[in-house]
Amino acid sequence: MADYLSLAVLVFLINLIPAFMPPTWLILSRELMNNSSFDPLMLTIVGALSSTAGRAVLTFYSGFFRRFFSKDMSEHADEIRKFFDKKGKALFTGTFLYALSPFPSNLIFIANGLTKVDYKPVFAGFFFGRLVSYYLLIVLSQRIFHLAGEHYRFLFDILGIVAAFSILFLDWHKLFRKPGAKARK
Repeated sequence: MADYLSLAVLVFLINLIPAFMPPTWLILSRELMNNSSFDPLMLTIVGALSSTAGRAVLTFYSGFFRRFFSKDMSEHADEIRKFFDKKGKALFTGTFLYALSPFPSNLIFIANGLTKVDYKPVFAGFFFGRLVSYYLLIVLSQRIFHLAGEHYRFLFDILGIVAAFSILFLDWHKLFRKPGAKARK
């Protein structure tokens, strides 16, 4: 039990850090390879709970930086929030589908904190998506290590950071405007 607890703390801390950390599935897979007493299903549950908790804290402290936004950046973030407020279940579904992938999730939670989109469907979608993806990735870890070596991790992290911050520089009002609607001045 102590092994699971120390792993939960490690996964939580790694998910607090916005970039350049190893993916949680990689840590879980390595732990299973190094310690055969771990149960893949229990490892999955511990990983999904701990990573969701860490990403939740990342969301909340990312929101702190919104106070440094220019007026235009604040308006762009508000447009994103308004767009997602109208989508309801789509936010859960989109986060769930993204969480099925092995890609870094930091951009979702940084953007969530910066835009102040309702966090509950994001956290729920992430948790359930990671339950599925972590289990599959843990079980198939030998093959994944062989195919996708460690060097890909940094590329995905850099892309995630660029994507997270680039959303603030788009004119969301213009993108979400219905065809034929008047432009905002």
